[in-house]
Amino acid sequence: MSELVVVGLKLGFLAALWLAILFTAGAIRTDIFGRKISTSELAAAGGADPYSRKAIKAAKKLPNKLKIPHGPQAGTTVGLGSPIIIGRSEDCQLVLNDDYVSTHHARISRAEGYDVIEDLGSTNGTFVNNQRITVPTQIGLGDSIRIGQSTMVLEK
Repeated sequence: MSELVVVGLKLGFLAALWLAILFTAGAIRTDIFGRKISTSELAAAGGADPYSRKAIKAAKKLPNKLKIPHGPQAGTTVGLGSPIIIGRSEDCQLVLNDDYVSTHHARISRAEGYDVIEDLGSTNGTFVNNQRITVPTQIGLGDSIRIGQSTMVLEK
């Protein structure tokens, strides 16, 4: 065989080996952390009419503010309704000045008559009622959310 064919076979085998390693690492990551679901996918799965009487009645029972009773920004209150991104970055709707908070840590949005919190790939995680979440999770009145050193509560 010519040297060119041998080099081509070596490079092809090396590329196939790296693809297998990357595929395996991706499968392991998905097993550990779960698949990320966007808010639009979550809303599309429900398929309900957001203007139905049932949806309007459910919206009246939704919390309308997020209060921080513990943490560096204790006493801060943020209104709910539109999507809120929580993090250290100045472009977040709720800025937490905390070393344990990622720049874009979590997002709270409203979908189909309930609120959803989604961890945005943070390093230290997002906790709802003291349980770490890895997928978008439904939240309601009285639920506590812990991000970094801050604890937040959903209130009416």
